Amino acid sequence: MKRVLTGIVMGVIVIAACALTAVVVAKNRTLSVGIRAATSGIGNSSVAELGDVEPYAPIEFAEKHAYDLGGQAYLWFYGRWRMILEERDFVLKNGAEINSLLKYRDPPTAEDEIYVTPNLDVLNIVSFFDLAEQPQILTIPPIEEDRYYTFMFVDAWHNILANVSRQHYPEGAQQVALVGPGWQGELPEGAIRLDSPTNTVALLGRIRVSPELPDDVTKAQSILDAVEVAPLSTMMDLTVKADALPGQSYELIDPNARQTLGIFDNYEEILQRNPPYGKDAYAADVFDEIIPGAGLKPNPVFMASLKEAARDSQRKIRTAPIASRLFGWSMTPPEVATPDWSWLLRASLTEYGILVNVKEESVYITTVLDADRKTMTGGESYELRLAPPPPVKEFWSITLYDMATAQLIANDWDKFRIGDNTPSLKYEEDGSLRLFISPEPPEDADYVPNWIPSTPDKDIQLNVVMRIYGPTDEILNKDWFPENWQKQ
Repeated sequence: MKRVLTGIVMGVIVIAACALTAVVVAKNRTLSVGIRAATSGIGNSSVAELGDVEPYAPIEFAEKHAYDLGGQAYLWFYGRWRMILEERDFVLKNGAEINSLLKYRDPPTAEDEIYVTPNLDVLNIVSFFDLAEQPQILTIPPIEEDRYYTFMFVDAWHNILANVSRQHYPEGAQQVALVGPGWQGELPEGAIRLDSPTNTVALLGRIRVSPELPDDVTKAQSILDAVEVAPLSTMMDLTVKADALPGQSYELIDPNARQTLGIFDNYEEILQRNPPYGKDAYAADVFDEIIPGAGLKPNPVFMASLKEAARDSQRKIRTAPIASRLFGWSMTPPEVATPDWSWLLRASLTEYGILVNVKEESVYITTVLDADRKTMTGGESYELRLAPPPPVKEFWSITLYDMATAQLIANDWDKFRIGDNTPSLKYEEDGSLRLFISPEPPEDADYVPNWIPSTPDKDIQLNVVMRIYGPTDEILNKDWFPENWQKQ
């Protein structure tokens, strides 16, 4: 009898142990994966073969596990946090409202500090929409056939939803209905329905302008002014979901949390407002065990390693080599606009180039080095020969910036760029172009249109950005690529 009772007790203990193990594994899926990885191969070795191998102490293993998994969690979520930071700046820094349009009506000057490497080729429109209550209707006015434009829409997780552009609608004159998850109903006749998997949608609109021509600036501004947005309820009868959980999340983050675990503040509510989907949903499920506030109670053993992982991950973001280099130029890879295959790439992209167009719309080529691989600086003269100029479907430009500030360099001529629409641009007989960067204009007056003024200050490092709109396959495949600037 005693043996029977003992057997029953031992059986209960074994069953309980198995059940407890199942619970632990279920709640700590990635931890179990890590343990299996750490112990892989042991089953195939004899005790004698293991010899002096010592397993990690439990605390040390937990710390290493927290650092490795925590670093991945940080990189994964940072792209979402950075999008919310942009939304916050849109509202609190620029004074705009959600579901309104922020229009940059004037080409930037050296006195403006609007954003990094300001673009003089286009007039910009920026917005953040919240589709939780009802769709928003964006109206694009008629646009003359030879003027480039594009309106790019990005969801809360930085996935590009669509580009409504000249490539698809050459004359403009379109309505775009931005529709949130699960919404059903009638829309204005002829409207382009754009379904978003998230309630938050960001917009970057661009309308081409020739900043040196006042009449063209006026025309571009008139188009910009005619772009409008309105809630669907102002156009049609519908029931508005007044109690809907909003998509906007800018009030949920600390803008100074960049290098800390503070990016996970209000994590659960952020995910509730714009739930991850696809690969991001799977990632959220994996990282639940490690992210503070994700559901499980924070593990005090993990915290020091998580903090270290956050700091190190931020360094990775700031130093990630996201561009390929040729002849001293760096070219953003065509897939950089859709980085769903890399959390690090997405994090770096949102840190430095949020709302980047797809490769069919534009690519950028940049350099801070001359042909001798020396840093380009003020006080020096440089020449670049484009033979031939970039083969494009739309247009190209070259703009000069201060490397340290990423802003335009002030000069007496208020000139900061060269493009294929620069008035009186001088071409050589073979169709090539000679371009110049220097503190003073070229001696030959015919080449002044081909010149970008720099600065006599030799302590200022230069950053040259070539923007290519509507790149051809020759550019995307790097069959065409510019030589670099020759120091004179």
